[in-house]
Amino acid sequence: MLVRTAFPFPSKAPSWFAGHMARSLRELPALLDEVDLVFEARDARLPLTSVNPAFDAMLERVWGHSGAGPDRRGKGKEKIVVYTKRDLAEERYEKPLTHTMWEQARQRVQFVDSRVDADVRTLLRQAAARARSAGEAATDLKVLVVGMPNVGKSSLLNALRRVGVRKGKAFTTGAMPGVTRRLTGTVRVYEKPPVYVFDTPGVMVPYMGHGVAGVERGLKLALTAGLKEGLFEPEVVADYLLYRLNLRLAAEQELTPDEFQRDYTAKLPGSIAPTQNLAEFLDALAFRLGALRKGGERDTDAALTFLLKQFREGRLGRWTLDDVDGLEAAYVAKHGARVVDSGVTVSEMGAIGRQVIEIPEIEDEVEVAEPLAQASGPVSDAISPELYPPPLDDTPLPPLPPSLDERVALTVGTHLARAEEEKADADAGRNMSATQVKKTELRAKAEFRIAKAKEKGLDKQRPVKAFGYHANKGKGANTKKRRK
Repeated sequence: MLVRTAFPFPSKAPSWFAGHMARSLRELPALLDEVDLVFEARDARLPLTSVNPAFDAMLERVWGHSGAGPDRRGKGKEKIVVYTKRDLAEERYEKPLTHTMWEQARQRVQFVDSRVDADVRTLLRQAAARARSAGEAATDLKVLVVGMPNVGKSSLLNALRRVGVRKGKAFTTGAMPGVTRRLTGTVRVYEKPPVYVFDTPGVMVPYMGHGVAGVERGLKLALTAGLKEGLFEPEVVADYLLYRLNLRLAAEQELTPDEFQRDYTAKLPGSIAPTQNLAEFLDALAFRLGALRKGGERDTDAALTFLLKQFREGRLGRWTLDDVDGLEAAYVAKHGARVVDSGVTVSEMGAIGRQVIEIPEIEDEVEVAEPLAQASGPVSDAISPELYPPPLDDTPLPPLPPSLDERVALTVGTHLARAEEEKADADAGRNMSATQVKKTELRAKAEFRIAKAKEKGLDKQRPVKAFGYHANKGKGANTKKRRK
């Protein structure tokens, strides 16, 4: 089977930064002053993608650091990264990630399955130990749980309460993101010493990122149900899943044949051979499921829904979607970028309601650098040119580190360096969507007009409003006079 090493990503990344998320970020500084410990929940299937730089930026602004140590007032504070849903991710990455995150970022890491009491007790012991270390100066310990949408924050908190004080659920959970929309009050999860926790709404990154990197981040989050439904067409999400699974298997079989072997199709009903063609795959799956429409036509929509659900629930096996050990990148570098017809239609943005573009059939293999450069019409719009670098020259590739620990350390180091670049771009106002740029410009103009009005004393004579701001009452103040 010819494996795709490139994917026709939509041309633009979606944006989902709801009002309750912005409100939650505004409330964080006051909470961070009050709490002693922060659990940042991340999805173990996306150990790098589920990192939200906004949290670390907020911690550094309020505490002066994003790891462990005294804050600006001299009070000891700590953040622990909690990788949830460990039962759905690959166990072999846990030790390398734990070691590497401490060595390179000084971040303590804990992998947790909220259904396993032993995992939950480990977190409770760490919180209790921190409370005891404060001595008589602290009467209780307050813990704040933050994280991206649907990474399992509320499930984790219910588990802490179940194991710590043997009481039932206190936080609402759901299969889709956005269930928790407001900050909750404190809930006791440990008796002696007393430990209390806050639950916060899941906060998405304000902007996914530019180009292919931003789109791929969005697709990974959509695959793990961490993104609002409807931002990508289901066919695009399913095709990306098939692409990643096949690429992973090909990379493992060729580059590390002695380490690991598996097959996602073995978990599906019947006998379905791995394929790059999503349409054929869904048709065969619908037949195996007995999913039929009126007239006997196979229901590929039902098969698609079944496939995504099986993956999200771990029924296709344990998969880590991030290329943590760099095998997929090494495989692509070795073979070059190529695309194979997947038999589905895609849209410009992969969003429902956009114009659908047919991708013409590709006979066998496309050496992307030349044919795509000659292509015209819909294909050149639907496939991002950033995916396809020039053909590889005769320069030998750097050798792949032999051990898993070394490969993970190399990948995490590269990710951390890119995260620093993203942070610098965000601080400089460069890492924003077009809508966010426009709002920032309007807000700056509004604040300038208000400042000028205050200089002239106009704000004392009459309300000065610009872009939702009032010079004398603040944002959103109602200055309309009541009718008599």
